[in-house]
Amino acid sequence: MSTGGKDTSYGRTPKGNPGMMRRMAGLMKPLAATEVKAIICGSLGHLFSVWSMMAAASALIGLATGWSPLKEQWGLWALVAVLTALSRGVMAYGEQYYNHEMAFSMLRDIRTTVFDKMRSLAPAGLRDKARGDMVTLVTNDIELLEIFYAHTLSPIAIALVTSLANLALLTWLSPWMGLTALVSYLVVGLLIPILSAAPTFKVAMKERKAQADLHSLLLETLQGRTELAGLGALGNTRRRLGAATDEMLDARGRTAGRTVANDLVTHTVTLLCAVAFTLLVCRLASEGLVDPARGMIGLVGFISSFTPLIPVARLGAGLQPTLAAARRVFSLLDREPPVREVGSGQGNNLNDFTGEVADQVSFSYPNKGDGHTPILDGLDLEIRPGELIGIQGANGAGKSTLIDLLMRFQERTAGNLTVSGLPIETVRTADLRSRQTLVSQDTYIFSLTLADNIALARPDASREDIEQAAHDACLDDLIDQLPDGLDHMLADNGSDLSEGQRQRVALARAFLSKAPLMLLDEPTSNMDALLEGRVLAALVERKGDRTCLIVSHRPSVLSKVDRLLTLQDGRLLPA
Repeated sequence: MSTGGKDTSYGRTPKGNPGMMRRMAGLMKPLAATEVKAIICGSLGHLFSVWSMMAAASALIGLATGWSPLKEQWGLWALVAVLTALSRGVMAYGEQYYNHEMAFSMLRDIRTTVFDKMRSLAPAGLRDKARGDMVTLVTNDIELLEIFYAHTLSPIAIALVTSLANLALLTWLSPWMGLTALVSYLVVGLLIPILSAAPTFKVAMKERKAQADLHSLLLETLQGRTELAGLGALGNTRRRLGAATDEMLDARGRTAGRTVANDLVTHTVTLLCAVAFTLLVCRLASEGLVDPARGMIGLVGFISSFTPLIPVARLGAGLQPTLAAARRVFSLLDREPPVREVGSGQGNNLNDFTGEVADQVSFSYPNKGDGHTPILDGLDLEIRPGELIGIQGANGAGKSTLIDLLMRFQERTAGNLTVSGLPIETVRTADLRSRQTLVSQDTYIFSLTLADNIALARPDASREDIEQAAHDACLDDLIDQLPDGLDHMLADNGSDLSEGQRQRVALARAFLSKAPLMLLDEPTSNMDALLEGRVLAALVERKGDRTCLIVSHRPSVLSKVDRLLTLQDGRLLPA
């Protein structure tokens, strides 16, 4: 049985940084025109800056020394210097405008793609990802990509264009000046970033991982603060947070240290190149190979031409955190979803629910080696309309996995699974979801009113329907306690609710959905016996012609079912 199609919209994560940069650049094709505008503005801006300095030098030389070629034209050169300086400001604004327009558009598109990918992976495909890790990825990691799209591609292109133009000009002034400039440009713009890239990337990856681990620990601590306080474990948790913070700060410090070292080397090498070029000009002038004025103009132009090269030299270290973040983003995008959704027009419509049948269904998880860990093996199950089925079994027997398969959160590895006589993989995903509803062991409460939290199951439900669902889930006492009743705003994942109340909110959602198949995974595990009895009575009374499958360890719950099965050794056996 196939495990779902392969998502190739963003390719595969390259192993090396050059491949990663090519992949990131490939995403810019729809915005290529904007990037070209940024490159044109940036190149002209830096060239205007160099030409302004050279024109100003020419004007000063003609005015102060009376050198005959410039003596009569010093005013013209001064005007050129002013005009090119003003043009430099206009072009610099255009470069920044187009760079950031392109960068923020890319971040918008990447973030949308990441959320779409998370939706296709959830819930089974994200169970190994900690919440803090995901928060770091969709916030810090994606934000770091702005450095690549706004401050990497166009600066590289601008440095190349301006270096070639300046090289041609310096070579025209003197071939020796052109040769010295070529060597200097290669050292600063190519050699330095290459040598600093690899060691910085390693510490940058450690920093990204350390920050993700710290965020995960912080979220766990905040969400479990009541339990930690009750167990007297806050001191130990504080030490863990301190150690995780120290690890993150140490990794960040090493990354910053690499960046500082890169800057120091870049400025030192640039200074040495300027000294070497100055000595060359003096030598050429003393030997009569170049006019002193021409040599001075060339020296001014050479020194000012490093402005677009220095950001490129810094990329060797400065870009590594961005590439580390990009690797984390693309590793998520490259994940294959456990199942591929069946869209409209791609599969069978599911108009009615007439039962679900598993025939010799098997499932196994891939382990860390080359093999697989079997969970279900040749399982048979027939779910008939209107039945109330109970399933029991030891922890780890595969009860939750069975629910995942019935809802097609996971894809079986063998056997046949049909819904209303149709192979489940051919049924439109939207139709399948509308015919099923799940009450899982973990209930998430959104920052909405209690009524809106219940209405998530059916947004178009009337107020009367929401009130009835809340009543069926035995939420009347909670509604009476809340200041605004059903309109009370719940926040922080329902921190003001008990675990039993959260479970009842989940049951109210299930009641409201009116889906013909209800799948309940330990729905009353956090309720006392009296409340559990009331909820189960409401479930049986309000079930109507719905089909219910309940996974539970509690005999009081399983005593209400029409048929009780035990999951053992990967198969379902009569209890």
